[in-house]
Amino acid sequence: MMNTIKVFRCEQCFTIPRRERGVVLLVALIALVAMTLAGLALMRSVDTGNVIAGNMAFRQAALQSSDIGVEAAFSALPSILATSKDANIANQYYAIRQAIDSRGVPITVDWANVPCRDNTNATVNCSDQDYKVKYVIDRLCDQQTAGSTTVTNIQTFCLVDVGTGETGSKGAFGAVFSSANAVYYRLTVQVTGPRNTTAYVQTILARG
Repeated sequence: MMNTIKVFRCEQCFTIPRRERGVVLLVALIALVAMTLAGLALMRSVDTGNVIAGNMAFRQAALQSSDIGVEAAFSALPSILATSKDANIANQYYAIRQAIDSRGVPITVDWANVPCRDNTNATVNCSDQDYKVKYVIDRLCDQQTAGSTTVTNIQTFCLVDVGTGETGSKGAFGAVFSSANAVYYRLTVQVTGPRNTTAYVQTILARG
């Protein structure tokens, strides 16, 4: 008995594969671009953080350097009052209260002409200083006579300490002061440092 073999012909079993359309390549390129952008954003974020941290460090250093100006002004004030209490000293002392800007800094001061100081009040070369410390003092008195810096009625025209724990300015609270233990002086210190860092510090000094 002969065995017969049946052969079936399948037309669809031998179809030619279709050409690749590059979908995987496109997805890979998109992922690569996304990863590149994410890396750039991360680098920029790190750089920005470093710049901010550096600026904060410079600002803090400038604020700390302002102590030099405070010490210099404190040491200079007695001699200023002994010789020029009622007279302005250019770029250092004002016998009359100066107008201020929104930050409280006197607007009449030309800081470019104010000398740099060390903590002994000695004038130093600004170009030799990493942090340039300058100060000005203005007496907290209003002008008593037009065109004059002389104030004889301290109790009325100056901000004073009357020695009782109370303070007054130009007869505030309706009180009439017969004497004043101390007159207040406003000290403004400017410190400039690296990266155009600029800091202002103010304090009030009282002298009899």
